[in-house]
Amino acid sequence: MSEEKCCCGSCCHEHKEHKHGHEHEHEHACACGGDCHHEEERKLDKILLAVSAVLVLVSLIPMNAVLGTIIMVAAVLLSAYPILFGVIKNIKKFSLGETELMLIAVIAASCLGEFREAAAVAILYRLGEILEEKAVEKSRKSIDAVSKIQQDFAHLVKEDGTTEKVHAEEVEVGSLIKVLPYERFPIDGIVVDGFSVADASAITGESLPVDLAPDVAVKSGMINGESSITVKTTHEFSESTASRIVKMVEEAAEKKGKTQKMISRLAKVYTPVVVVGAVLIAVIGSVATKNPSDWIYRALTFLVASCPCAIVISVPLGFYTGLGAAAKKGILVKGTAFVEAVAKARAVIFDKTGTLTTGEFEIETINPLNGFSEQELLVLAGAAEKFSSHPIAKSIVAFAPKIDERFISDFKEKAGNGSSVVFAGKRVLCGSKRFLEREGIDVSELHENEICVSVDGVVAGSILLRSRLRDGAVEMIDSLKTHGIEHAVMLTGDNEIAAKTVAEECEIDEYHCNLLPEDKMKHLERIKHLYSKVIYVGDGINDAPVLAAADAGVAMGMGTQAANEAGDIIITNNDLRRFALAHKLFKRTHTAVWFNILFAIGVKAIVLLLGAFGFAPIWLAVFADVGVCLICVAISSMIGLEKK
Repeated sequence: MSEEKCCCGSCCHEHKEHKHGHEHEHEHACACGGDCHHEEERKLDKILLAVSAVLVLVSLIPMNAVLGTIIMVAAVLLSAYPILFGVIKNIKKFSLGETELMLIAVIAASCLGEFREAAAVAILYRLGEILEEKAVEKSRKSIDAVSKIQQDFAHLVKEDGTTEKVHAEEVEVGSLIKVLPYERFPIDGIVVDGFSVADASAITGESLPVDLAPDVAVKSGMINGESSITVKTTHEFSESTASRIVKMVEEAAEKKGKTQKMISRLAKVYTPVVVVGAVLIAVIGSVATKNPSDWIYRALTFLVASCPCAIVISVPLGFYTGLGAAAKKGILVKGTAFVEAVAKARAVIFDKTGTLTTGEFEIETINPLNGFSEQELLVLAGAAEKFSSHPIAKSIVAFAPKIDERFISDFKEKAGNGSSVVFAGKRVLCGSKRFLEREGIDVSELHENEICVSVDGVVAGSILLRSRLRDGAVEMIDSLKTHGIEHAVMLTGDNEIAAKTVAEECEIDEYHCNLLPEDKMKHLERIKHLYSKVIYVGDGINDAPVLAAADAGVAMGMGTQAANEAGDIIITNNDLRRFALAHKLFKRTHTAVWFNILFAIGVKAIVLLLGAFGFAPIWLAVFADVGVCLICVAISSMIGLEKK
């Protein structure tokens, strides 16, 4: 019961693989080599199991001993034949698992004349397999459903303006494609014609619609609204957002964390040890008491009770549920190891620009001098920065009143310093304190880190900007600290004033500024030494080395290849609150997995002792295992539920 079942009913040690062909079909291959198109066989298997259960009930009616024996033998054969076939397949693979334990118990009980007991063991075990199979399928549904965000065909616009339906893999970068109403965008691109809205929830987890118009970027996996849109592709199909998401989610299900690896290693040695233990109970007890049938029965109970299916299934089941719930929220994880790393982390490190802040600026204070008003200072600064492409210049222009460009001439810009223009016949300078000082202007009244403005050599004042905090940053850090993060750190290459402002607003415990990439690595190593497990959250562009070095690197957004490659966890919509949600979700996942493991071990230890001392029948051992499985399934199913 610890192994995944394919739909043909056999045990698969490998996950289902998705093969994409030009026929636009998905073929599912299982490890046994079948095509998994045997629903009828599964139905027949369930019918025979039901018949065997009815036969057991019929055998309880007083009747001729021979007839009763025949009925019970039939019940055993009908319920146990799938177990026999499973054992044969495992033998061919030189594999030994809980299926073999069950077959031994059924055969031995039958040899002792306990046919009803043998049938009960087989029926309960098969029932547990069916319930477990359904639970695994359900837990994987949210992961497998991610593949549906891909549309593998596109309407290619030809030179004569007509369209041709082609496979999306055939569309080259720079081609024009038409996306019809309510179709998914097959490839990333830029809208060149048409107006519509799009549902991006499958990509970002955000329910609000996205307005589409010329020059707006679209991502594959988004669903178009009620109007046709023409898009110029910017990526190949395999490198588009939806394809990258599907690939990451499928790979995440394959990559095991430490807990899964530990359980897998345990399962390989567990069964042989249990078999030896059961043999010792039977032999030693029989020799000591001269009552072999009683001790063989106890050994069989011990054998069945020790079946590790509940322990083994609880781990992948819990992680699949957690990964699926995260994917639905726009949180992509590259493996369960990173779920565990986030759950165990005691410290988190943030980059500032592009992570805690948007990379944009807003005005904090306006300081006019020499008789100028705040409004006049904004107008002058806006005129000087009107034609600059620098982010700071754009922020000033956004806050300044609208300015008639006819009054602006002779624009000059010195990179990293400032700009100058002739505005309404006067020379206006706007930039750093050093910039004005080099132009021979008295800047003794001005301060560093401010945007300084002068008119015809006279200082008009200064403007202090601050980085615009990303929505949800404060709530996110508060949530992290509430749920177990002990220390929050910010590392930035920005100046002291900007760093201190953001750190105070977000209640960051520790911050360091004016850092080079190698400086960030040194701080990361120091914090890892202090707090063991550390998460690093960055934008995935210039933080790739630190993202890779952290126990779990969280990249904000799917927009760059660097984020895709460097981040272990990707928040697709740049919403920091999703990281807080991921942290809570992964802690619940980790807690649920370990609760299931310890609960299953505890129950089994009790039943093993009762069985060894003759206080538990075989059917109760099977029932306890099935019951534990059902409880583990119920606990795992609650991982993805929202908590207020």
